[in-house]
This record gives sequence, C-alpha cells and structure tokens, in this order.
Amino acid sequence: MPFIQGNRSVHIPFGKVLGCLLRGLSRMKIINSIIETALKNRIFTLVAGSVALLVGIWSWIDIRKEAYSDIADTQVRVVAKFPGKATLEVEERVTMPIERVLHSTPNVIVRRSRTINGLVVFQFVFEEGTDDYFARMRLMEKVRDAVIPDEVTPTLAPMSSPVGEVYRYVVESTSGNHTPMELRSIQDWIVIPKMLQVSGIADVVTFGGLPKQFHIVMNPENLIRYQATVTDVIEAVQSNNLNTGGNFLLQGEQSLPIRSLGAIRDISQIEDIVVKNLNGVPVFVKNIGTVEIAPPIPSGVLGYTIQNDQEGLIDVDSAVQGLVAMRRWVEPNAFLDRVRTKVKEINEKYMPAGTRLRTTYDRGDLVQYTLRTVGTTLLEGIAVVSLVVIFFVGSIRASVVVVATIPFALLFSFTMMNSSGISASLLSLGAVDFGIVVDSAVVMVENIMRRYKNATPQEKQKGIIRFTLESASEVGTEILFAILIIILAYLPIFSFERIEGRLFKPMAFTLSFAIFGALLFTMTVVPVLMSFFYRRYFESSNPGPIEWHNPIYHWIETQYERIVHYLVDRSRRVVAIAFSAVTGLLVVGFISLGTEFLPSLDEGGFTLRLYFPVGISLPEAKKFIPNVRKIIYKNEMVDTILSQYGRNDDGTDPLPPNRLEVYIGLKDYKAWKEKITKEQLLLRLRNDLEEGLPGVRVSFSQPIMDNLSEAIMGTIADLAVFVSGQDMKVMRNLSDQILKIVSEMKGASEYGIEQEGPAPQLVIRIRRDVAARYGINVSDIQQVIEAAVGMEPISNLYEGPMDDPPKERALYGIVVRFTKDYRESAREIARIPIISPRGERIPLSELADITQEDSPTMIFRQDGKRTITVRLNVRGRDQGGFVSELQKRVKKEVHFPDGYEVKYGGQYENLARVGKQLAIVIPLTIGIIFGLLYLLYRDLRSVFVALSCIPLSLIGGIYALLARGYYFNVSAGVGFISLFGIATMAGILFVSKANHYLQGKIPGTPKMNVREASVASAVSQLRPRLMTMLLALLGLIPATMATGVGSDVQRPLATVMVGGLTSALLLVLTVMPSLYILIMEKREEKNQPPESNSLVLHPSSYDVESDNDDEEKPKHKLKAGKGSQQTRKNDRARR
Repeated sequence: MPFIQGNRSVHIPFGKVLGCLLRGLSRMKIINSIIETALKNRIFTLVAGSVALLVGIWSWIDIRKEAYSDIADTQVRVVAKFPGKATLEVEERVTMPIERVLHSTPNVIVRRSRTINGLVVFQFVFEEGTDDYFARMRLMEKVRDAVIPDEVTPTLAPMSSPVGEVYRYVVESTSGNHTPMELRSIQDWIVIPKMLQVSGIADVVTFGGLPKQFHIVMNPENLIRYQATVTDVIEAVQSNNLNTGGNFLLQGEQSLPIRSLGAIRDISQIEDIVVKNLNGVPVFVKNIGTVEIAPPIPSGVLGYTIQNDQEGLIDVDSAVQGLVAMRRWVEPNAFLDRVRTKVKEINEKYMPAGTRLRTTYDRGDLVQYTLRTVGTTLLEGIAVVSLVVIFFVGSIRASVVVVATIPFALLFSFTMMNSSGISASLLSLGAVDFGIVVDSAVVMVENIMRRYKNATPQEKQKGIIRFTLESASEVGTEILFAILIIILAYLPIFSFERIEGRLFKPMAFTLSFAIFGALLFTMTVVPVLMSFFYRRYFESSNPGPIEWHNPIYHWIETQYERIVHYLVDRSRRVVAIAFSAVTGLLVVGFISLGTEFLPSLDEGGFTLRLYFPVGISLPEAKKFIPNVRKIIYKNEMVDTILSQYGRNDDGTDPLPPNRLEVYIGLKDYKAWKEKITKEQLLLRLRNDLEEGLPGVRVSFSQPIMDNLSEAIMGTIADLAVFVSGQDMKVMRNLSDQILKIVSEMKGASEYGIEQEGPAPQLVIRIRRDVAARYGINVSDIQQVIEAAVGMEPISNLYEGPMDDPPKERALYGIVVRFTKDYRESAREIARIPIISPRGERIPLSELADITQEDSPTMIFRQDGKRTITVRLNVRGRDQGGFVSELQKRVKKEVHFPDGYEVKYGGQYENLARVGKQLAIVIPLTIGIIFGLLYLLYRDLRSVFVALSCIPLSLIGGIYALLARGYYFNVSAGVGFISLFGIATMAGILFVSKANHYLQGKIPGTPKMNVREASVASAVSQLRPRLMTMLLALLGLIPATMATGVGSDVQRPLATVMVGGLTSALLLVLTVMPSLYILIMEKREEKNQPPESNSLVLHPSSYDVESDNDDEEKPKHKLKAGKGSQQTRKNDRARR
C-alpha cells in the first residue's frame, strides 16, 4: 500500500502491519485490564456511564439536524447582467470573454453557463475538499481580467447551497385594500432589510409583485415642438437629482457643515425639472410628457392557494413571495428558529396595518417528518431486538443488560457525530441496525450467565468480582476481533467520493460509532451490571435455574440436529446441488437486476413544471394559471399550492421565461382519505393537466432534489443527453433526432429539449450609410430606440422627506420612455421620428431595416462549447438498461458531423462513476475480510469455508430487490458491502468451533474427525448463529417497511440486508456442514489437521467451558452414521 511522504512514495506492507496488530492485540492484556478496572471501581464505572449518557443527550440537543445533508460539490455562481441585450450579443460580448479567463481556475471540474436576454450565469464546480472562500477568491481574481463592456459588472451569487432554500413566505393583504405594487414596496423596503439581519442568511429572493417606478412618458411630437432630444431629458433629470456638501462654515466658535439638498423627492419635482431654455422660456419635463407611477414590464407572476380550518380557502392570483436562502454549513434548525422569530417580530412591529407575512414553505416540517420516520423505525427495531433477546437469553435481568446497550450506543454515537461535525439526518441514522449493535453484549452476557450457572463451590469462594472478571476476560479479546471485522467491512465506504461519499459516509461513521460505543459498554458496564444483578444467585447455595426452559427452542434444536445428520451423510450431493442452484440463481439474478443511481427521495411535497409554447406573453399565460391551481386543488391530499411563472425580478434566474413552476405541499400521508400512493397522485395530476391544457408539457420534481440535480449535473432530469458543437441549427437537428428515438423507447417519460427553440425577435439593423448622410450618429438612434421601448432607470429617487423615519423612505427608479402609440407594435416603432442635426424629422424605418427573425432565447455552454440538452425521466424501467439501449440506437441512427459530439449525463453520469468505483470497492471489501480470516486461521481451506457465506447471502439480497421491484443503486450497494461483513460472521462461528473440535481444543471433549467436528459445531453453534443473524435481520425489518417521508434511502439498503441474511441463515445452517466436510476431509486424509491460531470469535464463547466442568462431561466419541438416536443423545450430552 503506497503512502506518500513528501516527494517520496513509501510502500507499507499493509498485511504484515495488520497481522502484527491483530496478534499483538490477542496477546496484550489491554482488554482484560479495562474489564478489571471497571469491576474494581463499580460505582465509578456506573457514574461514568451515566455521565456519558447525559453528554449524549446534550449532544442530541446540540447536534445539527436536517432532512437531507448537503451533498453538493463546492460551487460558485458568477452573475453578469447586460440589460436590454439579446442572447447572442450577451454570449459574444460577455459570456465568451469571461469563459476564456476563468477556464484556467485551479481545481475546477465542471464549467457551465446559461445565457439569456440581458443575463449570463456561470456555474463552476470544484474538486472535493476545495474551500468555498478559496474558490470564490480565485474566481474574482481572474474575472477582473475579462475584456467586457464597461456597463457589465460580474458579481458572485450569495454563498448558499442548493439545499439552502429553506423558507418561503408571501406578503399578504388581510384587508384586501393593498395593490400588488404596495405589497412589493413593503417587501423591498420593510421586510427584506429586517430579514437580512438574521444570522446565517445568504439572501432573500423576491418573486412576483409590481416594483414601483416613476415613468417620464414622452411624446415625440412634443420633443420636436420644443426642439429637445431624448438625451436632453435624460441629462436634465440626472443633473437635477443631486445632493452636495459645501464643507464647513466657521461661525464664531462653531463649525457648521454645509448641505446642499437638490435630490428629487416626489413627482412634482420631476415635472418641474427644466429640460432646456427655448428663446428665453424654460421647457419643463411636464411640457414634454407626463410623469406617472407605474411598474416595469413584469417578468414573473406568483399566485397561491391555501386552505386551513380557520380561514377556509384562500386563492390569490397575484402576490409577492420572499424565498429565504440559508448560507452554506449553517445549522438548519437553529437558523429556521431565528427566521420564524424574525417573521413574528416583523408582523408585530413593522408591517403596515392590514398586511402580514404568511409562511408557505418551512423546511423544518420536512426535518420533523424525517426524524419522526427515522425515530419510529429505530423504536420498532429496538422492540424487535428486545423480544429476540428475551426469547433466546431466557432471563429478564440479562435481557435488560443487553437492551441497555442500545441507548448507550446510540447516545455515544450522537456524541461522536456532534464532535465530528456529522449531522443527524435520514442518511446518517437510517441504517443503524441495533441487532448488530447488541451482538457484543449478547456474547458477554451469555458467557457470564453460563459461568454463573456452572460455578463450583470452589469458584464461588473467589467472590463475585473476581469470578465475573474471569468470565468476562474469557471472551473480551474475541469480542474485539468480532467488532473489528464488522467495522473493517465498512472501510471501502469511506473511499466513496463526491455525491455518494457525502450520502453514505455519515451512515458508515454513525454505525461504526454505535458499534464502538456498544463495545465500550460491553467491556465496562455490562460486567458491572451482571455482578450487581446476579450477586444473590451467585452467593446462594441453592440458587435454582438461572434461566427458564424454552420448549420452542429445544424443539428447533432437536429437529435441526436430525436435519444436519441427514445432510452430512449426503455431503457431496448437497454441495453439488447447492453450488449449481446458487450459481444459476446468481447468474439469472444479475441479468434481471436493473440499475439506477439513487432511489427517489421523498420530500413530502413536490414541484410540477409546465412548459408553455415558446414566445407566449406573460398576460396570455397568466390566464391559464388559476385553472392550473384549480385542477390541482380538487385533490383532497393537497394542502398548499404556489405557482411561479416566468423569472424573478432581479434577473438572476437564467431559466426559460415560458416556464410555470408549481410547488405542491401535501398533507400528512396518514391524513389522506383516498388510499393511493404519491406516484399514483402524480400520474393523475399529469393526465388532468395535459387534458385541461392541450399543448402544455408537464414534468415533476422535488424542491431539494430539483436544486441539487441542477447544481450537480446541470439538469433536473434523471438522464441528460448533451449534444455539443457550434451551429445551433445543426445541434437542434441532432437533438430532434435523439428526442424522436427517446419518444419511441419504453420507460421514457417527461422528455423534451431543455433549451427552448428559437423565438421571434424584432431586429432593428441600422443603415449606417443612410444615417451618415443625415449626419446622425448610431448612438443617437440607439438612444431613441431604448427610450421608446426600454425600461432601464436613468436615475433614482428616495421617496419621502429626509427627516421621515427610515422605513418611510424607499429608493425607486426613474425611467424615460415614449407613449404607447410609439411602442406597441413593429409598425408604430417604425414611425418613431429621429431628429437630425439640421432639424429634419426622419422616421426610423428610413434609417434602419426592421424585421422579425428567429433567434435563440437561451444558450447553454458546457466546458467552453455550446450544448443542447435532451432531458428525460425514466419511469418503470432501470436507468442503466435504458441508457445502454439509447446509446446503441443513437450510435446506429444518428450521424454526427465533425466537431459535434454526444455525452450522457444526469443521474447516469453518477451511476457510471459509482459503478466503476463499486467494481473496485466490493472486491476490496471481500479482500479485507479474506485477509483477516487468513490471519486468524492460517489455513486457506478454513477461509474458503467461512467466505462461502458471501455468495449465500448475495443471492438473498439480489432476489429481495427483485421481489420488491427495486433496482441496484448506491443504497443497495452499501447494503451488500455491509452484508458481507455481517454474514461472514456466521461462517466464522461455524469454522472456528469445528476447527477446535477437530484439534481437540474443547475442554472435556476428545479430538474428533472432520465429520464429527462438523456435526458437533453445527448443532452446538445453532443458538449463537440464530441469535446474531436474527438480531441483525429482524432489527432491519421495520426499515424495509417504512413508508414515511425520508424512508426512501433506508428501504433498498435494509431490503438487501434482510434478504441476504435470510438466505445466509438458511443456507449456512444446512449447506455449510457438508461443505466443511467436503473441503477438510482431504486434509484429514493426509493427517494434517489445520493448525488454526484463530481466536474463538464472539459467539464461540457460548461453548467454552471452565476446567472445573470436565468431570461433569461424558467423554465418548461421536459416531458417524445416518443420525441415529444414540448419536444425537451422545452429541447433546457432550454439549
């Protein structure tokens, strides 16, 4: 294993180091010393354990809690506005120059940009572990070198993560007397300044409402009459809207600051601005046009529908929404508490009468639902584990000691998680199996109970403390090695990178912490509790039975013994049939099992997207939106509907303007009257909407996963086909061909081209030669065009007197434009008069060609190339198989000219990367287990028998997925990795005990041959194998059946482990004795018994008898045969 030290690569013999470590641990008395210290200081041990519990409770209160962890890569968004410019011009003058200087930014792995009219947004994804502030700093250093227009100032988007949109509210008029413009002013100048004071906030994004502006509406005829130009009006407004200072005036002993107040404060002051002086008569703004309060052309509209018991149905078509974005790495629960407190404060102290803020989305609800789901699953798991322990252990007191391991281990893991910065979420807590956690305590308790039961009078004279120490020390080291094997099986998960690493590393850490906490509890508190609980029994001369007789288990053991004798007499046939069946079923299972990256993560609510025809106007689309909400709300499961059409007003949303996004909040699943699934509800909604709105395309997503997918993969779809090149027409044609193939394939759903097609634009091409003849500059013509239809502010004013309270003052833009008669159609624009330096009146149509042409509305670039994305979701079919078929058809049916290429991304991109990683990780896991087993046995035959549990468990995991209709994904893969370590334990129990029988190392039992050792081990190890595997299996059954919000990641993982442990349990109990005989008989024939230096791992302690028991045991030999009654009696007597 290479280890990099400085510039040198040092090779460390990992196997030898690990071997020395394990052998050293086996000889060292560290474990025994820990147990001894705990027993000699029993009160201190219990106090220390209680303190650890209190620390764990505090850690749970303090720990970061969230529904889904932030799994996005480090990324930075750069926003550049170029107002009023077309998409192609923004790409040429802004996008490409900035791209060129930013391409060399270090540690960048993905470069994307989206260019639309007047805006470009860059997205840079950095390598794992890159610091956010370092990434932002390097980008800003380089962006300064870009050669771009002076009016373009690139800025960094707020440092929020894709999962940072945690809270939404609307500004609501409770009286109904407030206009959308008034509500928007309240949002901009009262609410946002207060909300931005919340600690941890990144930004508040406004959607909807009508921003307030002051419009100077000029009549071109008046400009001509007063011999004024648009430039005269703009310069007059700007030069008459200024405050200055006159330094200080020294008056006696005082120094008075001098202020000159000339800034505009209201409409009347705008109207009275002098534009020019004509023949000694001042020409005012009010002579040239009128000054009005009006909004800009809206780019988006928001509506909502909410119903509650107190207010009934509330339906609003035009509203103002605030979306609160949380800064990255901020604790969500604490942040949301601060936001709720601030909202309450604003409502009580600052909102005008008749208005309020209403919460429409709160991520805290999802966190609570998720934690409730996980908590329910954990409690059910604890109950199942407790029942199994009581059934097998047969003692209430011993069961209490074992079950007490669970809260200690869980709280210990909370302490470690909190100190390590791991949040409590579905991903970190969802796969904790308490059956695995209590294994070490089960072994310790059972061994101490057995020693108490068989204690002789001479041993009782040692006292309860010393005797308990001896009993616990017998299995201390063995328990340590058992835990090591389970934990080491998780090591490959720590090698996961990017998304899958951030998803499943917390789970592996949490489970490792819990298992280690259980180990600590077992070595310290368990012996102490046992010494207290069983003191009277130990000291009594006639104590009676230590456990009750279990007739059910006795019957199971008797029947199993008969089956084993029957099978070992036919060992070759049993192994041959099992080998053939397992091999065949594995091949069929692998072929039948589909693949996907991750299961769909249920967030409770979901997002619906409708795409209207390209080029549709906002007023026309607005007519359909109330009907959309009405169609949705007729379903009683719906609680809240938020509809967003278009883009937000700050221009930082680089998405198509024809998109309607609807967030649908659902009631708690338990409150649904109609018993349907969420998937069935989605299908119904899509059918209803497509019927009610012909020609509108519908797709579904979820708020968190929507943002994550778009940030990580550049698309919200399951699968994206990226077509790259230069000519947009050629790329569009290639994309259309691919889309046609997709539409013909089974499983394709919600498909389309992400970048909308060309939309008509009014193009004005100035005839430079004609303009030159009239002596008119191109800039003069452009300024008139901008004034006619443009809306960019030329100046600003603070409304209200300077001495008013700050909340009464707001900054509004001043805009100049022509009257409607000159800007409502292409014909009217064509007759806009342009005044030449000689005073001639020339229509714009004479100075420019005015045509309507198709032009791109959005240009998506990836790694410096123009790209068109064919997006689709895969329903009812595995992603891996779908992509494989699509790749074959595209390669066969679509011809790509030189310079054009196709790539497959989205979820598939992650699936392909994880597939390669798992191809290394899973064999590595098996290799680690193999190395540990070889170090224990020093015999390849024993290792082979123990490892046979892996294919026996693999078959159950595969067919469990198939039976439930699941695909192989990262969650299931982690389940298989976990399964390998746990299932191998069953083989270790059997092989370790059989080898000890074979070598005559069992006190009071003579040395046996292979057949006798195999049968004896199988029967004597029935209870420990049943306990360890059933505890792990049954502890995960609640997770396989969970249906609440946040259970999606749990189910595939738990399904694999439950199915795998079930098959391993059945096949190991029946096939392994025959397999052991078949493999080991050749060694016996050579009279070379395997000299195993193995430690008897934790469950083997069930049969380690003290030397004082030798006289009580019959010393007769187990006969080979067909399971005669006498043989079984002898076997039971020996055990």
